[in-house]
Amino acid sequence: MTYALLFELNSIQPFIFSSGRLRDVAGASELLDRLTSKGGLLDAVCQELDPDQKKLEFSRRAGGVFYAFSDDRQILGDLRDLWTLSVQQWAPGLDFSLGQGEGDTAAAAFTAARRAMSRDASRLRPRLPVAAPVTERSPRTGLAAEAMDKKSGPADAAVRRFREFADLAKAGFLERYSPPDKNLGWRDWPRNLESDGKDGNFPFIGENRTVALIKADGNGLGQVLLRINEVAKGEPEKFIELYRNFSDVISQTTQQAARAATEQVLLRHRKERECLPARPILLGGDDIVILVRGDLALGYCKVFAREFEKESKKKLKGMQIEGLPGRLTLGFGVVYLRASQPFYLAERLAEELMVSAKKDAKRIDPTDPPSSLALYRITSSLVDDYDRLIQQVMTHRHRKETYVDTLTTYYLDDNRPALSDLEELTRLLGSEEMARGPTRQLMALIGHSFDGACSRYRRWRQLMQDERCGRSGEFGRFEKLLRRLSGRELHRELPYGRRESTDPWRTPLGDVLALIGAGHAPEAGVVQQSGEERR
Repeated sequence: MTYALLFELNSIQPFIFSSGRLRDVAGASELLDRLTSKGGLLDAVCQELDPDQKKLEFSRRAGGVFYAFSDDRQILGDLRDLWTLSVQQWAPGLDFSLGQGEGDTAAAAFTAARRAMSRDASRLRPRLPVAAPVTERSPRTGLAAEAMDKKSGPADAAVRRFREFADLAKAGFLERYSPPDKNLGWRDWPRNLESDGKDGNFPFIGENRTVALIKADGNGLGQVLLRINEVAKGEPEKFIELYRNFSDVISQTTQQAARAATEQVLLRHRKERECLPARPILLGGDDIVILVRGDLALGYCKVFAREFEKESKKKLKGMQIEGLPGRLTLGFGVVYLRASQPFYLAERLAEELMVSAKKDAKRIDPTDPPSSLALYRITSSLVDDYDRLIQQVMTHRHRKETYVDTLTTYYLDDNRPALSDLEELTRLLGSEEMARGPTRQLMALIGHSFDGACSRYRRWRQLMQDERCGRSGEFGRFEKLLRRLSGRELHRELPYGRRESTDPWRTPLGDVLALIGAGHAPEAGVVQQSGEERR
């Protein structure tokens, strides 16, 4: 009989961003990274239970997740009890799920443990210590304070632990984002978002203090795991090894992509004596969270996706298992916000954007979805879920027609709407040759006066096409890009388009204005051709 114990973290981002300070976020990232990494908490617990390392075997242990197997039921029970106690002391308030199962094979035990973990996911664990009415509370989280910080005042149990791990000189987490030959240390990464003249400030450009919270997750993992299960049915003794190898493939692929993006984007745009324009937050398996300066967010995502796809293609081929997909791709959620705005506004929204982008990509190709990206710029203090934002903020209705100020999802390859086309349109409308003022006004005007918006756009179009203006060429590029992005049918009086007559009218201009407001400025003079134009 084989026994399995599965452990996974739930809702990591709310825990990491609970205090809202970048230094606390950095400490929380390191705290969670040491849960299952080499030399961390899991190693210490296993050393107590299995000093000879002969009774426990792991198919996965990375990113706050582990899957443990043993022929000894007692040792897995002891691991469950000691680990539960240790985690709650290590990271107070952290939400997690545990599941234990057994079976004739490792695969059967894993399946049983997975069912048990699904049931455990709905279990609520109390936050300790419990706060009485007279209890001092942490001003950043509202939770019961258990320590008094000399600089920041009362701190709850979780924030106190974050600050114990905020000594970045001892951080190992940042190494996964750092190319090994660039000699990057903890001082190369920003530690705060304030402009206080101290070392470690985030390197903003001028007065624009926009950052982008990027969250990414892989596509196609389910297909690989299904194929591994099929292979394991014929060779059950290889189940743990196959899962472990695939876990290593994902970790190595993600790490390679993160290092490539650091080298090709962050280092390239780093100025002398400044920190890198980003702050890594999470890198576990195929789950990535990072803060990047607003103007570099799309470039970072493109390099990350390209390297992830290339490396996964090579690694999957090296597994030598028939029926695996040719590559893995990514879905990105990108939320732009001001550095002074609390992170909790962005973390859930980034998750929803990422999920939306992945769903849309699977509609393109269920078996090989392209890498995709959805973005949103927070401009107010009230942020709801993404679907409601689309309905309440970016959707207008006139008579029987619906107008939407975003295309929602963009693709990082030749599928439409393509991210490269959005970037070119942003470049065009952000240039001195094009007056983007009327375009910005249209987005506000259409919600109040449809006829006024039509009149304003008609006047702007006439001016741009006037030979004396000398901008007819730019306007031709504008319409061409608008058609490529929005659809083959363009509205007669507004810059909206649609692919089918039953679709709502959509425009990318809301996304363009978000990028311009975030400081997104692709390099001057560089115009990427679309796949169709290259052919």
